[in-house]
Amino acid sequence: MALSGLLLAACSSDVAAFPRIVSFPGSVGVGEQRVMVALADFKSGESLGSPDVEVVATLRDSTGSPLGEYTGEFVWLVPDVRGLYAFYMDIPEPETFQITLDAGRFGELGPVGLVTVEDPLVVSQGDDAPRSDTRTSADVKLVDLTSDPNPDPSFYELSVAEAVESGPTVIIFASPAWCTTQACGPLLDQVKDLSAGFPSLNYVHVEVYENIQASALDDLIPVPSVADWSLPSETWVFVTDAEGMVRAAFEGAASDDELSRAFEAVSP
Repeated sequence: MALSGLLLAACSSDVAAFPRIVSFPGSVGVGEQRVMVALADFKSGESLGSPDVEVVATLRDSTGSPLGEYTGEFVWLVPDVRGLYAFYMDIPEPETFQITLDAGRFGELGPVGLVTVEDPLVVSQGDDAPRSDTRTSADVKLVDLTSDPNPDPSFYELSVAEAVESGPTVIIFASPAWCTTQACGPLLDQVKDLSAGFPSLNYVHVEVYENIQASALDDLIPVPSVADWSLPSETWVFVTDAEGMVRAAFEGAASDDELSRAFEAVSP
């Protein structure tokens, strides 16, 4: 299950870069929404963008009129290799919007189209978390439960349902061995590293596939919780509060600061 992108670049031939919306279509709703944008070389498709390049996005309506400006937070997708910009935008209604970018040395880019919906397909901020009956280390050997080469055993002691019912919880859906975006391992490692600073939270890693010992990608079988949460892509991190409501959702990649803010917000 690959991190999907919507390529809608409208650039002239003398422009060296183009933007790409990488938030999955149907995952962006109304209100404050996290929109992920990647920059790529116009000719080669090579990933551009870096922490030292500030990018400001302008959200526009279908006529091109500006609705607001937002400064992106650079997020490594693969550390020191490939990154994205996260924009927290105020989406006024379900509509097809335009985004233009002031991308520093890369110039003025866009527009790209952003389709928003009233009710996102994926479980979102404000939704009640599905009580998925995921497998735990009490029933399955760790080697068959996770493809993480250095698993934290505490991430496999509770099912999603048990964790959400018992307190604030961080849930990460990732498959490090089979991740087509190369982001699963790094994001899972981030969550593991940060967990020490937030010991009052529950942590659950859900391996995306049931049969991680399969010999080919085509043989993989998604776990039932992928359907419970309507996940169209990998990787996802969800943060739930004491009542089991989703308070934050991160698609594909997240910075330590983003994750820490979300963890702190639900910590007792």
